[in-house]
Amino acid sequence: MNKKWSQKGFSLITAIFLLVAVAGLMASMINLSVVQHSTVVMGVQGARALQAARSALEYGVFLALNSGTCNASESLSFMAAEPALNVFDVALGCEITTHQEDTRQVNVYVLSATARSGSFTLGSFANPDFVSRTIRVTVSNEPP
Repeated sequence: MNKKWSQKGFSLITAIFLLVAVAGLMASMINLSVVQHSTVVMGVQGARALQAARSALEYGVFLALNSGTCNASESLSFMAAEPALNVFDVALGCEITTHQEDTRQVNVYVLSATARSGSFTLGSFANPDFVSRTIRVTVSNEPP
């Protein structure tokens, strides 16, 4: 009869251990899911920022090659018709250099577009949702 008393409560300890182990596993799975979701969201935001910068560059190239104008810096915003891009602040910069090639004058435009969403800060107030993409392109009015 003494053996019966010594094993009492053994299954309770096993059950508590299993509950703690399963709870820890579930917590790590939930954390992994949140991290994966955040990674996908930031990837999409990065792709949107890239497309916003590309759109600004296309606009700048159009202006440079068709009208010959080149603003040193210009701030662009998207209309409400593009809800995926209207959260981005886009800065378009342009530099022009003129070169004499034989009897022709060739204008070379160096355009740079930066699309940003959110604000970048360092330290404990860092913004995890900040995204920025910069693209630079060089075009000329005639082939060199």
